[in-house]
Amino acid sequence: MPINPSDALRALGAPLVAASGHRTLDLSTSPASISLDPGAYEVFNAGSVTVYVRLGAAVSVPSSGAAEQAGQMPIPAGGVGSVLIAGDAAVTLHGLAASATATIHLVRKAAL
Repeated sequence: MPINPSDALRALGAPLVAASGHRTLDLSTSPASISLDPGAYEVFNAGSVTVYVRLGAAVSVPSSGAAEQAGQMPIPAGGVGSVLIAGDAAVTLHGLAASATATIHLVRKAAL
């Protein structure tokens, strides 16, 4: 069942509640992954380098002018990205640091 976009925005704007969850994933220049249940997540990059995350497929550092990578986004050092996993099945989030290492914090703010 598709999620209404306004419901997704409300979920991402939701405050932290007792049913919220928090996980971490350590990233380096070698790909890492974690399985996430459906929900609305905030992904905080606690590292000092840009990281790349992608849903459901291998992540890569894009080169200038390269083809679009569907489901992938960069998160700058100290930045936050929003991820929405809709449906009934868990999805694998893949991550990669542009250089060095970084830890991302994944906060599930709302189950869908």
